[in-house]
Amino acid sequence: MLLGSSFVVAFAASLALGIAAARRPRSRLDTAVNFACFAGVSLPTFWLALILILVFAQGLGWLPAGGMGGGEGGGMADRLRHLVLPVATLTIASIGGYTRYVRAAMRDALGQDHIRTARAKGASEARVLWHHALRGAMVPIATILALSFGSLVSGALVTEEMFAYPGMGKLIFDAVMGNDYNLALAALLLATAVTMLANLAADLAYAWLDPRISYR
Repeated sequence: MLLGSSFVVAFAASLALGIAAARRPRSRLDTAVNFACFAGVSLPTFWLALILILVFAQGLGWLPAGGMGGGEGGGMADRLRHLVLPVATLTIASIGGYTRYVRAAMRDALGQDHIRTARAKGASEARVLWHHALRGAMVPIATILALSFGSLVSGALVTEEMFAYPGMGKLIFDAVMGNDYNLALAALLLATAVTMLANLAADLAYAWLDPRISYR
């Protein structure tokens, strides 16, 4: 739940930011997005988690500082409140890298000959971006996403420790420290299997994204 939520939020935001920056290269928006990306990937995860806890949990008291929630009749709303800060931490930490990949792929796609042909034929800018350019740009992006799927089941140890969240990373760490190697091995094999299946799915998606690719 933790890694999946942050993955969806980070990729959706990076898609919007990357496309906006690629449309106006070397503009103020592009410069601002690049600066934010470098700042995001440079921030230590534990420091970012501490800042969010100090501001939104200790200072403002808007959100809980840790735990999973949902107990004592708290329900799903309470669990979602406990997810906000760790999801925000992981999203900020990963959005910079995803945005850089999307921006580079879109800039390359927008420079292709078929994009100029589509514009010359009078295609709207929205159709050029979302139908023609994005499909071509998604081929390298799909590879990056497939390689990231292994982390969804292997956890984020630092974030889980900072927010006392019982995730997969903490489970694997506790298994290794407690000499429970069967559990650690099973979890790592699960992460490996998910990564391999995600790469297979990405390979199959290439043919749908790019008509020039065929597996016949």
